[in-house]
Amino acid sequence: MLAADIDAVLALEQQISTAPHWNRTAYESCTKASDASALQRAGFVAVAEGTLLGFSIGKLVVGIGELESVAVAENLRGRGIGRALVSAVVDWARNNAAERVDLEVRASNSGAIKLYEQAGFLHEGVRSGYYDNPKEDAVLMTILFSSGGNLA
Repeated sequence: MLAADIDAVLALEQQISTAPHWNRTAYESCTKASDASALQRAGFVAVAEGTLLGFSIGKLVVGIGELESVAVAENLRGRGIGRALVSAVVDWARNNAAERVDLEVRASNSGAIKLYEQAGFLHEGVRSGYYDNPKEDAVLMTILFSSGGNLA
């Protein structure tokens, strides 16, 4: 993700009700080189013919990666874009010495849960009442690099 992508990222995330709705500053933090602090963040985009198809955001804190967000334009889902964006975050975390990558997903988001399962994420538990608007549980999922998890 480059600074020039942020307007399109903001526009896409506003079209997707289940996407986290961050401010510009949060997305800008995904475009800056790490200063070797304890927190690193990276953003990835899928673009074709100058049009943003989707994006993903990853965070790394003290060797633990987190897939914070994946968003794909609704009319383009099911074409492998989400899988490529998930893979980008997982590969980035692995290449930055993460032990694992964690995520939370709405319990009702069966499409995303299936995507994450196919990518090698395992169910780790449930966080009750985690989401608002509407109130909903989060399914906790993890991919462990030490157990051979990968996105083959």
